[in-house]
Amino acid sequence: MLRALREIDETLKVVKYADYVWGTKDVLQKLRARTLLPPPLLFNISIVNSKGDVLVSNRPSAMTNVADRKIFQSQRQADVFSISRPRRDPASGAWKLDFSRRLDTPDGGFGGIVMLSVDAAYFVSSYESSQLGLHGMLGLLGTDGIFLARRSGDTVSAGSHTDFASVVIHRKNPGEEAVNQLTRERMLSTNPWDGVRRYTMAHELYGYPLAVVVGLSEDEQLAGVRQESRVYLWRASAASLLAILVITVLGRLSQQLALSRQSIIEEHIANAAHAEYLAYHDGLTALPNRSLFSRLLGQSIKQARRYNRHLAVLFFDLDHFKNINDTLGHEAGDQLLQEVATRLKTCLRDSDTVARMGGDEFVALLPELDEEKYVVIVAEKILAAVAQPFILRGQECFVTASIGISIYPKDGLDEQTLERTADIAMYRVKEKGRNNFRFYSEI
Repeated sequence: MLRALREIDETLKVVKYADYVWGTKDVLQKLRARTLLPPPLLFNISIVNSKGDVLVSNRPSAMTNVADRKIFQSQRQADVFSISRPRRDPASGAWKLDFSRRLDTPDGGFGGIVMLSVDAAYFVSSYESSQLGLHGMLGLLGTDGIFLARRSGDTVSAGSHTDFASVVIHRKNPGEEAVNQLTRERMLSTNPWDGVRRYTMAHELYGYPLAVVVGLSEDEQLAGVRQESRVYLWRASAASLLAILVITVLGRLSQQLALSRQSIIEEHIANAAHAEYLAYHDGLTALPNRSLFSRLLGQSIKQARRYNRHLAVLFFDLDHFKNINDTLGHEAGDQLLQEVATRLKTCLRDSDTVARMGGDEFVALLPELDEEKYVVIVAEKILAAVAQPFILRGQECFVTASIGISIYPKDGLDEQTLERTADIAMYRVKEKGRNNFRFYSEI
């Protein structure tokens, strides 16, 4: 969601600059010809004059004047990234969100706004029933307590109100992930907006008056455990009765009973091992997940500190990955992530680790680093591997990657710092044109 907001803001700034350089006439057509605008099927971009009249738009719109809208009035005093409350589209009935930036006249006066409209459902399109269930929840919540978008199962809604402070619990300081006992107790609660009891967590988006809210239904999450508990009690009762009957009727079957008990124990051991694997690996790519990577990074830092060694953290994601999902569908996006994961493994040593952090974000750990030039070699291998064509749903597709690199100990002495500096370096690569890598120390 944060990346989507940043891309929307970048689009508004591009149109603002182009309008200043070329003027309003044909500016959207010129930008589209240079592939500098997002697809009009999803995003409606309009240029509005100082009176609120819609002058041009990249697709037909029912709005002709927005002078009374907050996203217009908020730009009169200063250029801000303004976000509207959700509104109903009169034609489709879908929930819409509007974003705006100020347009200036040559003398610095108020010249109008550039406005971008998009379906609220766009921000919760990453909802996956396989992970969140049929009654889970994914939402984008404003600091005023208004849901800009909320999805549960296949139902998308917006505009409902809740108490922001009761949902979002502020951290003690930026970058600190620890939560106190009070926070743990408040994770499981009945959500006031729909009355469903969920394990709910919220995360504020840096730089925006918004928070992402995610919830898992208590009934769905505990259904398997309760069923297993009933099955276990039934099996235990049946085994006890069978043991009494066998011992009473025929003592020679005691050996078979022992073998049966051993089989049950082995089954539970196997189930426990499988559950542990699922807890530390990504279900789509089978790569280590964020939890396992954090543990491995912590261990590697301890070893590096003890033996005075260096290590590297490479944080990277796929450029414009969302376009794959939007154009070819989520199944094609999942296939792409699986093939990328397979290629990444070939770029690393057996002692290195690559993990999926979520979405299209990956991270690699290079321990026991002797020379930084090995990091460069690995980064170039990753860029080359990702740049090779992919066949998705019968179509040849190309993607690129942006990589940020941090080195222990010069760029950080702990897990959070190394991941943060690598992430900063990655976003600097995106600002410089993507499809490249950069060390944090070079920023």
